[in-house]
Amino acid sequence: MTDSRASNPVSGLDGWCDDKGHIYPLKVYYEDTDAGGVVYHANYLAFAERARSAWFSLIGIDQNQYLQSGLAFVVAALEVRYHRPARLGQELRVVTQLANMTGVRAMLDQKITDTHGHLMASLNVQVAQASLGGRPCRFDADVKSKILATMPPQNHEITFSGKVALSHKKGH
Repeated sequence: MTDSRASNPVSGLDGWCDDKGHIYPLKVYYEDTDAGGVVYHANYLAFAERARSAWFSLIGIDQNQYLQSGLAFVVAALEVRYHRPARLGQELRVVTQLANMTGVRAMLDQKITDTHGHLMASLNVQVAQASLGGRPCRFDADVKSKILATMPPQNHEITFSGKVALSHKKGH
């Protein structure tokens, strides 16, 4: 996997992909904090959502196009763990990695760190595609292939229904 910043200089707004996954940088602003200058707990979810949307944009998944056709990407399940507080003015990174994928769900690991690599929060997120009425549906082939193409090397044996879906290992 290559660093997408080199091939697309405008992509800085959406972060970049490298061997760690998708990296989304952000800065903590006053609106993100409580009265003590600490990031309000729910804003970590907003940071992670923004990073997921930026990742989709960066890899060519146009969420507006899907909305216009009656489909949305939704969070089906989420687990968050807070490790240390982020503070006003701090620069953070949201690192998103694909942990597993089925025909209907993408399981993502998201880590929010400071620029020194200190872990602030970790999230396990299950993303699904659904109709605007809320009915789940299978990911279309284009979405699956774009998501799978970004996964880090340690996850190259992700399967669909017991079959290897994509592999970067020799002989596959």
